[in-house]
Amino acid sequence: MNLKSRLFKKPWQHKDPEVRAQAVNESDDPELRSELARLAQHDEAASVRLAALRRINTEHFWLDARLRETDEAIVTAADGFLAREVLRNPSDELAEERLQWFEKTNSTELTRLAAVQAADTSLRRAALGRISSPGFLGDCFCNEVDDGLADEILARIDQESTLERLAEGLRKTSKKRAQAAEKRLASLRRASGKSGPDQEPATELVRKIEALARGKGDGDRGAQLEELIRQWSQIVEPTEALKRRFEGAASIVRASLDRPVRSPAAPQELQSTPVSASPALEKAATRIRSTIRQARKEIKPGELLGDWDRAWNQIGQPSDADLALKEDMLPLLRELQVQVEQKAGKKARQTPEQQATGSGSPPARDEISTEFDARLDLIAQRLEEGDIGRSHDLIRAVRSDFDRLPARARPRAVGGRLQRMEGRLKEMRNWQHWSNNKHRDELIDQIEKLPASGQHPDAISVVLKEARDEWKRLEQLEVLPGDRKRYAAPPGQWRRFQAACKQAFESAKPYFEKRQEVQDDNLVQLQKFIDIGMGLANADEPDSKLLQQTMRKARLAIRRLDDLPPRDRGKSAAGLRALMDTISKRLDEAFEQIELTKRRLITEARALANETDLKTSIDKAKALQAQWQKAGTGRRKIEQKLWEEFREPIDPLFDQLKGERQEQKQADKEAQAELKALCAEAEQLAKASDDDLESARGRMAGLAEDWFGRPGRPPALNARFEKAEAALRRRLDQLRNKARDEARLQLEKLTEAVQAIWEKRLEQGASASLEELLPSADSGPKGELSTHLRATAEKLASAETNDEELTRQAKKNTDAARQIVVEAEFLAGIETPDADRKLRMDYQVRRLAQRMSERNAQPDLKTELDSLQKRWTMSLPHDPGQHAELAGRFVKGRDMVRKMIGR
Repeated sequence: MNLKSRLFKKPWQHKDPEVRAQAVNESDDPELRSELARLAQHDEAASVRLAALRRINTEHFWLDARLRETDEAIVTAADGFLAREVLRNPSDELAEERLQWFEKTNSTELTRLAAVQAADTSLRRAALGRISSPGFLGDCFCNEVDDGLADEILARIDQESTLERLAEGLRKTSKKRAQAAEKRLASLRRASGKSGPDQEPATELVRKIEALARGKGDGDRGAQLEELIRQWSQIVEPTEALKRRFEGAASIVRASLDRPVRSPAAPQELQSTPVSASPALEKAATRIRSTIRQARKEIKPGELLGDWDRAWNQIGQPSDADLALKEDMLPLLRELQVQVEQKAGKKARQTPEQQATGSGSPPARDEISTEFDARLDLIAQRLEEGDIGRSHDLIRAVRSDFDRLPARARPRAVGGRLQRMEGRLKEMRNWQHWSNNKHRDELIDQIEKLPASGQHPDAISVVLKEARDEWKRLEQLEVLPGDRKRYAAPPGQWRRFQAACKQAFESAKPYFEKRQEVQDDNLVQLQKFIDIGMGLANADEPDSKLLQQTMRKARLAIRRLDDLPPRDRGKSAAGLRALMDTISKRLDEAFEQIELTKRRLITEARALANETDLKTSIDKAKALQAQWQKAGTGRRKIEQKLWEEFREPIDPLFDQLKGERQEQKQADKEAQAELKALCAEAEQLAKASDDDLESARGRMAGLAEDWFGRPGRPPALNARFEKAEAALRRRLDQLRNKARDEARLQLEKLTEAVQAIWEKRLEQGASASLEELLPSADSGPKGELSTHLRATAEKLASAETNDEELTRQAKKNTDAARQIVVEAEFLAGIETPDADRKLRMDYQVRRLAQRMSERNAQPDLKTELDSLQKRWTMSLPHDPGQHAELAGRFVKGRDMVRKMIGR
């Protein structure tokens, strides 16, 4: 995070939760979008978390928030979203989280909706587990798509009336589930002792007669029906439901036979069951019989015939029962036809004048035929165009006029043509009815798929409206003027359509309710915004920047009136326009003041041309620029023009300053080049060969003096020069350490040679050849210790030296070496062997006493180590039997001290 981002934070990083929440709702900052997940989960304010969740609006985040949040607003919003989502879309990935959420809810309405409409089977199972109503469970059993869950539902239903309803209602839609309901009912009755011994035979007889009614089976259907009726009569106490089913199936089989079936063994109520013809046709027949039997003269014969014709025309494919009823009614229909013809013929034989005077002769047959031919041609044209409604009206009018003619006056060609057109019209109506019913089924299928389609609720609403309009249009096409029926669609199809529309609307209803809630909340927020904006606009000294921000928000709000309730949009738009008008007026006043201030600044800027000192002019120009920014922003067009006038006298000053800066920059660039050259030279010195390192050290000192005397050294070049210096010092140290190690190695070889000469002399005597063990005087280190060791070696190798004197000296040297080893172990902090513990304790006492007496003259660890090394070297030779042990202990202590001092 840079300094600017720390000082000027984004609105969604503001410390005020309301400001953060508003920014999360409205901002399109890409950085905000990347932070939405963190805000939704970890922001300290519930309102900010809710705003972030609504921006993300995915089921995963809503589930997570619902399972861990306690804020009521977040919980309510999460429940609303999740209720819609689980009812629409299945999700195996989130099934467990959905169940955890559902366990936390306690809404009865949601439980019932989830039991019926939840996309996940597991969620429907959990919802059904909360429901104990047998009636509702029965409805769920009928509509459940998962057979396993349906079996679980059926196992929980223990109400006999519900099971009877299910067995009866599912017989036409799902025979498998109807049989399952019957088995469940039978088992309950057996368990309660209510089931009689004839229950199962009665059920089997119902099954057989229903199969016969569906046309299954071979042989004489009448004989089979008589046999089934005979067996049924032997059933002692069948249930009412089975009895209704048997009688209904028997009626269907009778209607399909050429004659009614009678059996002496059949019950009386079954023998009197009428043939099942079309209900409308039977109604028309009953009315005709009743009118003729009661001699009711107020009802005209033409009206009765019209009722029969309409009822007959509504039948698409007449059944055997319909044909039988027609044959039975033919004598009555002929009688009515004769009455109509007699009445029409009497009027047709007279002209209007003759009808008034009672005289005259009928019109000629040719004239009648010509008139009817013209009208029939028009009907043929309408039929070709597919105008069934108009064709129906024309045919009825022609048929009415044709039937009024006496039988002898009716042109046969006209009658035949009219009859053919009536058949064509009936065929077209039947075809249209069949086509429209098929289209209605398609509409129903489309609507039934809407709840699970995942479409937006608004789209579902549009589809429902279009489907209802289309249904209404189909009704208007089929229901012709003069028809007594009001609806063309079959009742069952209409009920399916209504149920599908209701289910689709119920799936979208939570969204509409939530949208209404959000719109009401938006309306409250908008009113608050208008009130606050009016307060800012009517202030004595309004803040123009705040007014401009409010104006932008008002313009955005007036473009988003769809987010408000429809009834309040006009009033809200008027309030926003009034607010914008007030703000615009106050902004104009503020802009005039800003422009006046900036014109004064332009005058002062032009006066800078009289200044002689560039630095003073620049300082004044910067002060004027600060005042310009502080004055605020005016109208865009005028603001740009004033800014150009303001920059005109100031830009030359800054151009002049820019030229001076360019010169200074060039000088700095040259100085930088010289500093880089010094760095490069120092780096070359650091890479000199080992032989030239000593001379390189002097030259480096000169470069360092020159380097640190130059001003304006950049940190990067400083680091580079210091790195070269350090590299040279490191190489010099390495060279010195190498020389010191070589000298130390030569000295150690010299000490080993002295001890070896002494040991060989002890073994072979003074007469042995010991000179060959002496190291060359030209090789090896120089110094006091080397000179002493060479002298000792020559003395040991000389045959003139007394052996006893050397032995005494070696013994003294060994004792001295032991003391040196003890002191080395003390310095190194190493344990001393038990044999030398007393020596160590004595040394510690002497050392403590010495340090107490010489507080200001205490040597450092390096000096003490050098002293021990010198004493050890001067103590040679040692007793051969003790030398190896003492040398090993001394080397161990010496190396430890060297590590302590870093050598």
